[in-house]
Amino acid sequence: MKTQNKDLSIETFRGIAILLVVMGHVIGSKSTGGMQVDDDSIYRYLYCLFDNIKMPLFIAIAGWVYSLHPVEKGKLSEFILKKAKRLILPMIFVGTTYFILQYLTPGTNNKGDITSIWKIYIYPYTLYWFLPALFLTFIVTSFLDLSNLMNTVKKWAIITFISWGLCFSQVSHIIPDSIPNLFAFKNALYLMPFFFVGVGLNRFKDNLATQSMKNIYLIGLIIGVILQQIDFFTPMEYYNKLHLNILIGMISSAYLISIKINIPFFTWLAQYAYSIYLFHGFGTSAGRIIFRKLHMSDLSVFIGATIMAVVLSIIIEKALIKWRPTKILFLGKK
Repeated sequence: MKTQNKDLSIETFRGIAILLVVMGHVIGSKSTGGMQVDDDSIYRYLYCLFDNIKMPLFIAIAGWVYSLHPVEKGKLSEFILKKAKRLILPMIFVGTTYFILQYLTPGTNNKGDITSIWKIYIYPYTLYWFLPALFLTFIVTSFLDLSNLMNTVKKWAIITFISWGLCFSQVSHIIPDSIPNLFAFKNALYLMPFFFVGVGLNRFKDNLATQSMKNIYLIGLIIGVILQQIDFFTPMEYYNKLHLNILIGMISSAYLISIKINIPFFTWLAQYAYSIYLFHGFGTSAGRIIFRKLHMSDLSVFIGATIMAVVLSIIIEKALIKWRPTKILFLGKK
């Protein structure tokens, strides 16, 4: 995949976002996962610092790219089939491979019961929750577009506000936990406001990407980061109760997408972003196990596992892309 005809700024931030995702998974969202670092460690601080940026930015970029080639009238079935091949096939085949390797490999975290493998095709499974959730996000967006519900700034703003409300309802458990999270639909509710931010910033750039709007995004980003820092060192009840991390993610994504920057290393990395997402779990797990057995420092584990995850993912893509069945089933490519 070449980047000559792509927006180099978007590709730069796509590369940055996927690297932040990998680093986050190396560290682990909790002290019981990943590197199993303490909650007061510098690594937990780094995880929390970028937690409200990495995935929202990654999703917002997906929305921005979608708006370049939205669903066309009369081609809904073709659009859905294309997205199913791109997202659901890798969810099944890469997810199954990861589950089995994790089950068989000594020293991995959160092993599943092999008799429960069927659940990974119906419910969210580890980092692969993203694939069915994004698939549902594409479907919802396609129906909204075909119904002309996001063809003006006003309509887009209303839909984005509604999506924020649904996201808030999901993360605040207003939507009961007793409702099964079938096909990661609750995760899709989390993704949608960020996705719609990306759609709007491209579709209505003359309204949403002006210098005055960039200044507003920047101010919001600064305020959000400050509140985030305060909450990390002195937890604030209202911060989590209001789930300000959603707004911080939306505003930070809007600011980063609206500015122009080109960093060649990240534009190069961006061409492998999807494969890195699919396969970095193999590298982060292997890296942590190997470097821990060598009794290396946390810093060495962090850097080593991150590099291994990225490099291994690129190698896997280059190997799988050579054979048509693996190219289709594991990479979702034509």
